[in-house]
Amino acid sequence: MSTEGKLDQPGPHLRLEPDAREQIGVRLQAVFAEIEGQPIPDEQIDLLLALRRAERELARREA
Repeated sequence: MSTEGKLDQPGPHLRLEPDAREQIGVRLQAVFAEIEGQPIPDEQIDLLLALRRAERELARREA
């Protein structure tokens, strides 16, 4: 049975060599450095605000 695409299923644990891990880290840092200073799009801000309102409402109901 294949576990492809099923993240919650246990599978083989692969280990990366230290050089590969370092290369991945360097590339990730470069990608994040590019987007770090960019503003958050309005649509995402709206979603975050809606989530916060829903969290507050849920907390009020549970209290």
